[in-house]
Amino acid sequence: MMDFKKINTITKYPSILTYHQLGERGRLTEALSEDKGFQDSDDVFVYEKVDGENSRIILFKNLYGEIDYLIGSREELLYAKGDRIGNPYGNIAEFLKPLANKFIENNFTSNDWALTVIYQESYGGKTKASKNYTNNKIQGYRVFDVFDLNQIELNELLALPVEKIAEWRDHGNQPFYNEAEKLKFVAKNDLEYAPLLAEINGSEFPETLEDTFKLLKNFEKTKVGIDSTGKSEGVIVRSFDRKQIRKIRFEDYERTFRK
Repeated sequence: MMDFKKINTITKYPSILTYHQLGERGRLTEALSEDKGFQDSDDVFVYEKVDGENSRIILFKNLYGEIDYLIGSREELLYAKGDRIGNPYGNIAEFLKPLANKFIENNFTSNDWALTVIYQESYGGKTKASKNYTNNKIQGYRVFDVFDLNQIELNELLALPVEKIAEWRDHGNQPFYNEAEKLKFVAKNDLEYAPLLAEINGSEFPETLEDTFKLLKNFEKTKVGIDSTGKSEGVIVRSFDRKQIRKIRFEDYERTFRK
């Protein structure tokens, strides 16, 4: 039997730091998180940050060598193929099951493949910011990250205690796809994904609060409206290799500049 607790720990999505450090009363400071900008990055990829529920589809081989899957929220597993786990939270599992089944039908694996995790934002529907995307509570998804493991890598992780797996994850060791690999994956599998809004040379990416807010204002309207177009939550900015990734949200900068 697959150890679902360990799989959950391996595949949880890591927290993303704000671009500027948070100070008192939730206001941002001029200091960059970890004192690190994008000066050394050739390009900074700017994606829309979709406001919904962080979710994941976890594809893996079962004991019979067949493709199996789990569906999870950010913190917990909600569904296992064949109703082995059933949790109706946020309608996430029910909505994503057809997508997970499509991967099985396409049989996308290679010989040494053992596990793939596809992260998406499940949005619209009954989520908190639904009104910015839909008038009729329609649900959608947008992929924003992917990683996979071969059988040796997965076996080594599963042999560790949960605490060590969490330490591995929290130190940034999940082998996320770079930009080219991710875009190739979503195109090959005909997936909806968070829109790329801009590419900016790292040396030109703003560092002050004021200049960053000016940049953010270029992306005020969502690009992923389903049957309505409202305000964007903000952007996710990342280097090509994803070694640096930050979130820049309207609410943080609006709160900071509010008189």
